[in-house]
Amino acid sequence: MRDPEEIKRLHRRGTSDNARPYPQTPVPSPATSGGRDRSPVTPVGLDAQRREQVDAVIQKLTGDRHEIPAPFSKRELYQTAAGVGIEVWKPAVKNRVTERVLDRLNYEWDLASQTFAPVVTDELIEDIRRAAGTITPAFNTKLSESLLKRLQEWCELHGIGSIETESVQRTVTRHAVLSVLLKATVYEWYRCCGVVPPLSHSVQQAFHNARKQTGDGVFDQFVLDHVAELADENALESALAHRARLLFSPQPTEDIGKLYAELTPSEYRQSLGQFRTPPEIAATMKSWANRDVDHLLDPGMGAGVLSSAFHPRWNLNTDPTHVDGIERSPLARVMGGTALTLGGQLNTPRTHDFLNLDPDELQHDIGGIVCNPPYTSGDALPKEYKEQINGDIEQSTEIDVSARSPLYTYFLYHSRSFLSSGDRAAFLTPDSFLTTAYGDSLKQFLLDEFSITALVQFNPEGESVFQDAQVTALVCFLEVDSGGNTGETRFIRVDESIDSNTLCDAVQNGDQGKTDWGYINHVPQADLAPGENWAALFDPSDIDTSELTPLGEFATIHRGKSTGDVTFFCLTQDDVDESGISEKHLSRLIRQPKLVNGYDFREEDWEQLRTAGEEVWLLDPDELPDVPKSRENFQEQVLFNADSLPRNSNGEIPGIVSYLRDSVYRSNSLEATVIENRPYWYRPRRQDSPRVLVQDAGRDGFTFILNETAARNIHNFRGFYDVNLDETELKALLAYLNSNVGQRVIQTQTQTQQGGYEKLSISALKELPVIDPTSLEESLVATLADLFDELRETAREGGNRDAVLNRLDSLARQVT
Repeated sequence: MRDPEEIKRLHRRGTSDNARPYPQTPVPSPATSGGRDRSPVTPVGLDAQRREQVDAVIQKLTGDRHEIPAPFSKRELYQTAAGVGIEVWKPAVKNRVTERVLDRLNYEWDLASQTFAPVVTDELIEDIRRAAGTITPAFNTKLSESLLKRLQEWCELHGIGSIETESVQRTVTRHAVLSVLLKATVYEWYRCCGVVPPLSHSVQQAFHNARKQTGDGVFDQFVLDHVAELADENALESALAHRARLLFSPQPTEDIGKLYAELTPSEYRQSLGQFRTPPEIAATMKSWANRDVDHLLDPGMGAGVLSSAFHPRWNLNTDPTHVDGIERSPLARVMGGTALTLGGQLNTPRTHDFLNLDPDELQHDIGGIVCNPPYTSGDALPKEYKEQINGDIEQSTEIDVSARSPLYTYFLYHSRSFLSSGDRAAFLTPDSFLTTAYGDSLKQFLLDEFSITALVQFNPEGESVFQDAQVTALVCFLEVDSGGNTGETRFIRVDESIDSNTLCDAVQNGDQGKTDWGYINHVPQADLAPGENWAALFDPSDIDTSELTPLGEFATIHRGKSTGDVTFFCLTQDDVDESGISEKHLSRLIRQPKLVNGYDFREEDWEQLRTAGEEVWLLDPDELPDVPKSRENFQEQVLFNADSLPRNSNGEIPGIVSYLRDSVYRSNSLEATVIENRPYWYRPRRQDSPRVLVQDAGRDGFTFILNETAARNIHNFRGFYDVNLDETELKALLAYLNSNVGQRVIQTQTQTQQGGYEKLSISALKELPVIDPTSLEESLVATLADLFDELRETAREGGNRDAVLNRLDSLARQVT
């Protein structure tokens, strides 16, 4: 077996314009390269001559046993073109030959290396899908019971459902072909180093031999290899013919990540919380964590974008010496190992659950960590696994960890055990832990164990950092510090596109205040408290709330009850009339925030909504005799013993029972867990009519609505109950809450989602700093109450609210 260090040196990146990492050897006809023009037309005339010249250029550029050439510079292209008689000194001719060569090859200009390089083509993706399509019939005829069992275990590991599902089978077969393609690409890399012979038709045997010759774990066999063996030989060969396109890629991590994304339905990637890291963010994170370290750890490495070399043709001192990549999925291990190897980065990928990995198992010290962990929610994790990792983390950290913590938080906890004083780590996660209750223990842990150099939030109102992910991205730049953590933390908000160099400088040297691309706020780490909303520090308020009172002192605040299915439990007047449901089985309802246009809700508003055909009734019957309390039992009664359904004195089934019966035959989304956890399934849990309503989330602030009806709300509203203020004091409080001053304070308590969507939790409402109307002068309280009345009447009449709000803001500033 060759020494891995020697193998890597054989293929280290070139340092001059003419450097080529692959030996020059004869090449078969290049006419099928790149775009694979399969046209049978015989070239004639001038077009034929030009086509033949382009063929000759490609053939000379290729110059070895690949179908396409290694990346080439403009100088190489034009010298080669001139050598076959093309008049490239003429600008029009030069542009035309460049366009034709690039179009035939499917190459693009790579700015970093100043070369033309291959890109991932639609043909490559289609060839993978075509080869995978030849496997799927075997699921019904050729798979052994043992293989099916292993595949189901694979599906459970990857969170993609049952192997019996057609979409799952399609995904698994595509992943199997992708895995073989990646292994074939690494095999080709070793062939170019002179380590292995050309790839034979016995692909799996060639991989087995390569594993012995190179010691590279990327060739380890796993269950998808057995699936790939069922592919049509010709179709698989067509897919593998693209391996040089990956071999020569200037961005192997991006190209491999793109392939995986194209071949994997977004719902499967989201179920595992898999989202690719943008290259500019990856470069910043790696630059921070890698300070001449010998070993960089990349847990959840995916396609290796965080730990890959800056460019596969360059050897830079900012690249880590060696990367240890950790992945639970053997496929992800192949992806990451392939990308790092193609980039010339020494690496040891491992198939292991990072949260069950002991630092001693690595057998060397780790100098830094870069990590984009999976974002799987705590509720989506298997119960036994969640209890196990939660218990392990609590034991190792000696702190209480919320059982609701998502998976990514455990990566932050566990990573500390791999680091020593002075080591650095960079984590890309959602920013939710900054505002949620489960984040308090994590924030305390970070304060205790790290110098938090910077937290970088990417503008939630701008383009998402992650495609298909509605989360606000946050990067934590941390350093293990045993000196008391007395420094400052930079809270950096990135509103506009920013390059890696600018972001690196902001993290380490950024001055307080606005920038061309965002905002930097300096906060002494000693002033950070784990129970506070750290997200508010990215856009700090100038309003002093230290003397204000938590809103929870004046009211009980509850979330509206879940119905289990709004289409079933929320009805229009027409629904009620058609079903013949008596009003004694109904309660009045304010269905959703968008139906309230102003600052109060009155009887006349409810009547207008009823006339307009809105859902203004909530199904709310008392217990019905002879109707089972269990939905399941009721279905059995309807389907198998309908004669036992209750009837009135006329022998007719009452309207309410008829409505319940008809639901059995309708396709609806009744949530079994919600409805079965009630005294009886057909009535949502009761709640009084709230005195004040506020929506649970929004993009344009939060409106606090005085409810002057008996109407109730459901889960999309928060409600104030048991208000211990008189009418005037309550209106004064609502004046403050609806003022611009109050809204700015509220923004410090919200959790911002991607797209600028803000959530206001019950706990945040309870802790919201507000004025205390009971401690203010009566005249001031009365003035505030009058302003609220003026504001709601102005809104009701369609007048200019700004004029009222300006006067209200002036008064609100006086009392805060």
